[in-house]
Amino acid sequence: MDLQRDYGLSVSSLEPHPGGFATDGWVADGTWFVKVWKEGEQPIGLELLAELHALGLPVVEPVRTTHGEGSAMDGGRAYAVFPYVQGRTATWDDWKVAARALRQVHDAPPQVMLPHADTSEPHIRALENQLQHPWIVDRADVVSAALARLDDVRSRLTPVRDVLCHTDFHGLNVLIAADGEVAAILDWENAVIGPREYDVWVAADGRRIPEFLDEYGADDLDPDHLEFALLARGLRDLSARVSRNVDRPGVDTWGFERIARVDSDLEEFRPYCA
Repeated sequence: MDLQRDYGLSVSSLEPHPGGFATDGWVADGTWFVKVWKEGEQPIGLELLAELHALGLPVVEPVRTTHGEGSAMDGGRAYAVFPYVQGRTATWDDWKVAARALRQVHDAPPQVMLPHADTSEPHIRALENQLQHPWIVDRADVVSAALARLDDVRSRLTPVRDVLCHTDFHGLNVLIAADGEVAAILDWENAVIGPREYDVWVAADGRRIPEFLDEYGADDLDPDHLEFALLARGLRDLSARVSRNVDRPGVDTWGFERIARVDSDLEEFRPYCA
């Protein structure tokens, strides 16, 4: 990275910082956060961040390059620079402020230019050709049954109210400030306009479903969209790990365990459904 060349920034220190599933992170002089995408990956949705910030959401805009762009290239890898926000990643102990922040996102006017939620799930469909992968071959029947169930739920989906959806509203993407409030919501690459259920499902991962939904203010969720969201998230995370051959433990934690809980999770959501 050449921050001087690309951003006009003179920095004296660059410290590694935990990145994401497809990115690496660095902190420059305790002032700038540098996000570096894996080779072959490209930034998505950087222009959106300014629009979200203008809506009053806790979103950090990228710094513009010397040429006015949202990101730069270095050695075949794209990178972007953001003001460094002090905070810690959220845990499920922060479920109250997380639920309120998610409601703030959904109450924002959905006037930004975003794609509509795509229920075809092409990344999930790829699992059909990977059932002999060594990480899942012993449970190929479970994957096949989940894929068939997803298709069945998809056939039952009916239109519901669309909102601005983050779709990856998890602890690593929520920064908590020293005062315990949400300092920033990160990683909007997969944001869409779609049903609230495609975000609200996350309550299931914290095992605090009623408390989270009470704080969020849920009272008329759609059970079919919830079922689809819960199944799709488990299958999507399973597919991402299998196709990239990364994070073997996550195949169980974020894939099979989620799929196994779908019915019990739906029972907890049911009192909050229309």
